[in-house]
Amino acid sequence: MDLTINFAPISLEGNCSVLVGRQNYDKERLAELRADFRDTHVFRRDGAESIVDIPIAPGAVPLGHVQETIDLRQHQIFWPMLLQESLIQLLGKRPILSNNPLKFLGARVPLIEHANLPDWLQRLSVTEIHTRHITVDRRRIHGVVCNVRAKSFISATCDVLISAGVHIVGRYVQVELPLIDDRIMPKRKLVGRVRSIDGEELLLEDCEPGYEKVAAKLAFLEPRKENFEECVRKVLGRDAERVLEQSQRASQHLASGPGKLEHIDSIVKYLRDKKPAAVPGANFAVDAPLNTKGRLFPPGEIIEKPFLLFDPSGSRKDDWAERGLKDHGPYDEQVFSPKGLNIAVVCQARLEGRVDEFVAKFLNGMPKVLQQGKNFARYGDGFIKRFRLNKPTVHYFLADGTSDEAYAIASREALDKARDGGFEWDLAIVQIEEEFKSLADSSNPYYTTKSIFLRRDVPVQSVRLETMSFSDNDLVFPMNHLSLATYAKLGGTPWLLASSQTVAHELVIGLGSSTSSESRLGPQMRHVGITTVFSSDGSYLLSDRTAAVPYDHYPEELRKTLKRTIEAVRTEDNWRSTDKVRLVFHSFKPFKESEVEAIDALTGELGLGDVKAAYLHIAPDHPFLVFDHAQKGIAARGGKKGVLGPARQLHIRLSDYESLVVFAGASELKQVTDGMPQPALIKLHQRSTFKDMTYLSRQAFAFSAHSWRMLSPEPFPITIRYSDLIAERLAGLASVKGWDPDAVTFGAIGHKPWFL
Repeated sequence: MDLTINFAPISLEGNCSVLVGRQNYDKERLAELRADFRDTHVFRRDGAESIVDIPIAPGAVPLGHVQETIDLRQHQIFWPMLLQESLIQLLGKRPILSNNPLKFLGARVPLIEHANLPDWLQRLSVTEIHTRHITVDRRRIHGVVCNVRAKSFISATCDVLISAGVHIVGRYVQVELPLIDDRIMPKRKLVGRVRSIDGEELLLEDCEPGYEKVAAKLAFLEPRKENFEECVRKVLGRDAERVLEQSQRASQHLASGPGKLEHIDSIVKYLRDKKPAAVPGANFAVDAPLNTKGRLFPPGEIIEKPFLLFDPSGSRKDDWAERGLKDHGPYDEQVFSPKGLNIAVVCQARLEGRVDEFVAKFLNGMPKVLQQGKNFARYGDGFIKRFRLNKPTVHYFLADGTSDEAYAIASREALDKARDGGFEWDLAIVQIEEEFKSLADSSNPYYTTKSIFLRRDVPVQSVRLETMSFSDNDLVFPMNHLSLATYAKLGGTPWLLASSQTVAHELVIGLGSSTSSESRLGPQMRHVGITTVFSSDGSYLLSDRTAAVPYDHYPEELRKTLKRTIEAVRTEDNWRSTDKVRLVFHSFKPFKESEVEAIDALTGELGLGDVKAAYLHIAPDHPFLVFDHAQKGIAARGGKKGVLGPARQLHIRLSDYESLVVFAGASELKQVTDGMPQPALIKLHQRSTFKDMTYLSRQAFAFSAHSWRMLSPEPFPITIRYSDLIAERLAGLASVKGWDPDAVTFGAIGHKPWFL
């Protein structure tokens, strides 16, 4: 492998002995010191009781009344703050957006250009520099992690925009906050949406308290993509589309592998040449970004694809889900019931013919649609044949329009027919539209129909009209995903995940979240979803209970779910109190100490004497990038996608507590404009008692291949992805009038992955 990580090691050169000061800690005093002496000293809280100050300007002396000489080489804890301050001073007058992490505007090479474009409309590169450390051969290595992105700026106030003819009514605006550090550009705060303009004032709605109105000369239009482009169109007229297209290409290059690597290399070279000062007489030496050809590159591997089981004996298996289903059928083929389904189709009356054509293709397959350049049909078998079912009974129920009420009437008509006929629906297929996403959850036909059917234990498979309108060649791909999710919602088991046998009984618990709000600045409700995935007889299975609760209540719900699951599996598998038990948690957020302590207390309460736990935060947002120099790009519409992108299955171990895992790599990108694929950062809590990061990283990867929502791998482990979906769906359903959350908690539907 020929890989590069955007991590450039740093070290100290010169006289690293420095006299520092120490004084008693006080929060207000620390803020005052930083404000008054930011050009001459750096300050750090050291423990609970003291503040340490380090002079960084020539001639400056320590401020603390207790003074001592330290060797900065031995006190690497001070390196990030010293480097950050040095870089701020090194950048001089270059505009700085933030200091932690350091973000600054690139050299004034604009990403959008035109002779008539005013100075207040700009799209520029923003460079980010983070300080991080990794461990190689038990040696801690500090370094800088660089990244770059494009950012749009609308620096004129709203009175200027109004004069220029820009339409701002209905758009959100910001105000500048008071400066804390005059070296950093002013930060802006979102305050509301413009309802109307009254002279020189903007009247706002969905606004922060106290901002019902704001002076146009003090407000700034939020620089979202659509707002920026509206300003460009208003200013440039007929030239706007050409200029915006050129700007998009420039920004796309910056987001691509070659563009990012070129920029990162130039930033690292700049830092290497400048040798940022740490303290007078000592400076930071910055090395080149780590490459597999060097001795400091962290250990890595290509994780093997997990095998999927398609029968209880384990004799039928494959590492490709689509091929396995076609060749072997579903795992539970012999026991799945009913084979002959009763299906209710809810759609708009004006679209009945198109929906009927789609349903026929979905059920019976598309054998004449061959893969380009190959002699086989990706969806030639269809839902019925693929999952070994009998011909279903299908009835249509027509909605007289696109309103939630029209859909509700059609859905209730379906339930009436089943009641009068003395049968039950096994599945509801509902036609929706992309536009429904813009509606409030309470009036969205998607959630309205789902709530009606789920209350009667009927799973719902929604399909967008836009998807139904795809050409046959494009339609085969979503058909594959829809068929899989539908079978799982029916309670079927398409496959199981083969896992190595272990001595320990293992439970894997995933936590995900979703935030719901009727407006951007109104009250927001954050929900946490819990999915329990457990290992029994060497195979991973979903538990039969899922939950979603408000964020404040999730620790108690987690405790109850965990207790219920452990007790159920313990009885089923006949655990003894002396058996080894392993608990692995996958979370959307870092674990708090209090949460770890509560779980530890629960295991003791349950009488489990030999328990080890791993608390993993699987973070999609972090600064690390991995470049694969062997990846020359994959042919796609409009060029090549994923150039220099890492491959799925790559695992790089950064330390005993951090790993990078590529769940979705260059091949998984959908189009050229998707930019550079990024690995996920897996972070193990220090209080974990099971610490095998290689085992844990491989296991997390296996869960990304175990999704029953889509035949292609998920870009995230299902432990978290499913939990996100549960929280999102239940949050949306909660706003529908008449919804009963007990339908999922206690109904039969709750034992199936209804949320896929």
